[in-house]
Amino acid sequence: MLYRGFTQAELDQEYSPSSMIGGDLTPYLDSYAALSAQHRAQMEVIGNISYGDATAQVLDFFPAKGAGAPLHVFIHGGYWQALSQRDSAMMAPALIEAEQSFATLNYTLAPDARVGAMVEECRDALLWLATNASDLGFDPSRITLSGHSAGAQLASMVMASSANDLARAGLRVRDVILISGIYDLEPISLTPINEPLQLTPVEVNDLSPIRHLPPPGPRYHVTVAERDTPEFIRQSRDYAELLRKAGHSVSFDLKKGMQHFDIIMHPGTFLPEAR
Repeated sequence: MLYRGFTQAELDQEYSPSSMIGGDLTPYLDSYAALSAQHRAQMEVIGNISYGDATAQVLDFFPAKGAGAPLHVFIHGGYWQALSQRDSAMMAPALIEAEQSFATLNYTLAPDARVGAMVEECRDALLWLATNASDLGFDPSRITLSGHSAGAQLASMVMASSANDLARAGLRVRDVILISGIYDLEPISLTPINEPLQLTPVEVNDLSPIRHLPPPGPRYHVTVAERDTPEFIRQSRDYAELLRKAGHSVSFDLKKGMQHFDIIMHPGTFLPEAR
């Protein structure tokens, strides 16, 4: 018996979000890419800004119309091995309309990077944004950090490991929005998803948000799709409850009628005031 008593076939299905939509996620990935390309063509954007030396260490920045706006920073999903910031601009119109600037982060994917290095890259991107807040024209004291799927794990671990570093750099994260995320890496290490990741037991412990809660401060919004797998829903509920018991301001939201791949396309998911 494997994790939580699942058989191998059951565990593989629970951690395959596409199993809830018939197995073919291609139409959603195509939509991400097409909408993102459309928005980059129609909106003001500074693309492929380097925040580090590696080729993948870039971000796209969509400025709000006025100076001093809050900033929303998004970390994309893709099970740590797919997608990029170029596929993640579908959120931009709603955020700009809400008078927020928007930054979508890229990071090195597996197998070229380990998950711990991805967490460090996302931290470095946030620190770069803090250093360049004045030039980019956003207010570093009003930051929202969000992440989808694997991006929710990365966002959670950035807050758990580097919240004090971000604060010292002048970045105040007020809201953290975690969307259909993974908070316990143990089951991932037992499925084929781990083939490019090669998670070790030490990494499973060190990089699982359920084992490393962040210091107090931001409001946490943990949300998951009604049509996510039962394990994705359970992990989200469990993480939200751990945050609550630790004294955090936290909400849990099960998005009715949505599934893992369309949840990120609804503004009510990533705009706290629209919830």
